Amino acid sequence: MGSYIKKNGLLYSEDMHTVIGVDDTSTDFTGRIPFGAHRIEDDVFSDCPYESISLPDSVTEIGSCLFENSKSLEKVKLSSGITELPPYLFSGCSALTKVTLPTGISSFPEGLFKDCESLPDIPFRAGITVLPESVFEGCRSLKSLVIPNTVKRIESKAVAGCTALESVVFPSSLEYLAPDAFEGCTALHNIRVDGEGGLFYVGEDDGYLWEAADEGDRVVLKTNAGKGSSVSFYKDNVDDISAGLSENDEEEVEEDDTFSAEIGASDEEAVFMQVTTPEPVFDSKPEEPAATNVINKDSAVDSMLADIMGDEKERNTMSEEVAVSEQETAVLSEAMSVMSDSTQGSTSAAITDSELEKLFAKNEESELATHNADNPDVLDSKAQILTDSVELSAIFNCEPAGEFPDDPELYVIAEKLAKDENGKDNFSSKLIACCQTFARIQDYKRIIMLYGLPLDNDEFAEFFRHFISKKNVILACEAESPATLSDFGKTICDYARISLKKDELVEQRRTALLKTKTLVKLVIRDKYE
Repeated sequence: MGSYIKKNGLLYSEDMHTVIGVDDTSTDFTGRIPFGAHRIEDDVFSDCPYESISLPDSVTEIGSCLFENSKSLEKVKLSSGITELPPYLFSGCSALTKVTLPTGISSFPEGLFKDCESLPDIPFRAGITVLPESVFEGCRSLKSLVIPNTVKRIESKAVAGCTALESVVFPSSLEYLAPDAFEGCTALHNIRVDGEGGLFYVGEDDGYLWEAADEGDRVVLKTNAGKGSSVSFYKDNVDDISAGLSENDEEEVEEDDTFSAEIGASDEEAVFMQVTTPEPVFDSKPEEPAATNVINKDSAVDSMLADIMGDEKERNTMSEEVAVSEQETAVLSEAMSVMSDSTQGSTSAAITDSELEKLFAKNEESELATHNADNPDVLDSKAQILTDSVELSAIFNCEPAGEFPDDPELYVIAEKLAKDENGKDNFSSKLIACCQTFARIQDYKRIIMLYGLPLDNDEFAEFFRHFISKKNVILACEAESPATLSDFGKTICDYARISLKKDELVEQRRTALLKTKTLVKLVIRDKYE
């Protein structure tokens, strides 16, 4: 094998850019490869005992048979930087049920999912033109297959031995179907061709697949008519092919869901904790006489976050007291391009890599010495590490009207920055106003805003994961829904324990808008305009 370095339970090349094996003497590797590696060699995880493996976005190349015959492997997430898949990548992974493929993939190799007996559906990608030899052979849990309309050739044994396959939709673009492509598909009884004018069609009398030819039309695929009832075709992946994203991408992804207040608020979610004399959001606004806006309780959430969510819903009024000041509402309703010069917080820039390493040398004694819960101007050492490590940070001290919650700080992670009125990159004024509203409801003493986290530094990433998982966290991103969330956003959600499941997206909003003892874990959309 030559020279190698042991780290994180893996074996690396001397430059740390290539994973060449698993360290059998260590138990450190749990299935998630740390950020930094560029390539993973052939067979590294073949016959492995892991149930889940995730590759970081730094990986751009993987070897052939990488996961072959890993009988315990159930879930795999590939790097978004990979553009080509090697042959027999998942061959023999009999327990595999979920695969996240990068959107840049435009072709499937030979034997890609061969003998993946538990895989329920295929994560097709846009632009695939050929189903190569044995690509889905032996996928015995596959019941319905909708072949993308870009496919022109289906090669030998491509879908052979799929004994549970009942329904197939062929594209009208199909030009060649190998005679044994569907060999052994004994349950097949429903065939359809999507579109007209192609070489293949379904016979009206027998339901078989026919190929039109000059020398006479011929049957190329027969069904087992009468075995079971008719199966309705569902859009396994049709809608996702055009978008380049399979519904099989992430267990947590709910493609029909949108983040935070883009979904209309329920009556219960619109109930706010009433706070007297709310503080102004920005000093740049003139003082207004004390007043409260009267807002329809069904639209209260939308009224607060409408602009930051890109949701211009009408603001109705009725006699229901809501603790949102007139000035605060005015700020939230400004156009995203209007930025405030008064950020009410100090900002700092990132330190160098060498200085970053020194931050982690702080011991528990110094950490306790710097922590002062009674002084909101003093950060504990771990929070100080965060603000010192990122590209840009801002701290906003609040004046809560009620009792502090158990964790009185709100961490806001911005995926991007907006241009302020001076043309400088800064946190969006709408984002700041929105988070201050959350802070007022929850009686937080401080908001800590972060941008540009050095997650490619292994030590920082590990520190951040353990730290942020126990904090109140808001992720501000451009994505409209979990399905379009960036890899960075998904990583933050993973580290911060922000769930992307449908029912928990609703619960996120409820938790943020009612003062409870539950940690706030929220994703909101900021268009950074």
